[in-house]
Amino acid sequence: QEDPEFETSLSKKQGAKQLSETLKVPAPSVEDEPLLRENPRRFVIFPIEYHDIWQMYKKAEASFWTAEEVDLSKDIQHWESLKPEERYFISHVLAFFAASDGIVNENLVSVKKSSLLKI
Repeated sequence: QEDPEFETSLSKKQGAKQLSETLKVPAPSVEDEPLLRENPRRFVIFPIEYHDIWQMYKKAEASFWTAEEVDLSKDIQHWESLKPEERYFISHVLAFFAASDGIVNENLVSVKKSSLLKI
């Protein structure tokens, strides 16, 4: 079944692309982006100058876990307590996800690369 929300989003993107091609909108430059402008007087993050950008950064940062957040000290004991069939199953599930993540990441890079080359 088709997803109307996806189709609407897709048609908006196509419309925006057609509009920018029609209007011959120039590519954004460093001068257009305040965060990319060189500032020889600013060597530190604080005080935060762009609070909305900082909030997006913190939100993105919170989506990653760090090794310090998870107690891994008993993993070996737990692994060794598993039956051979359980180890086999878990190993294959993890291998599947590792391979799948690799494929997904490769596709994301490919799609992003092709969209950047069109600009």
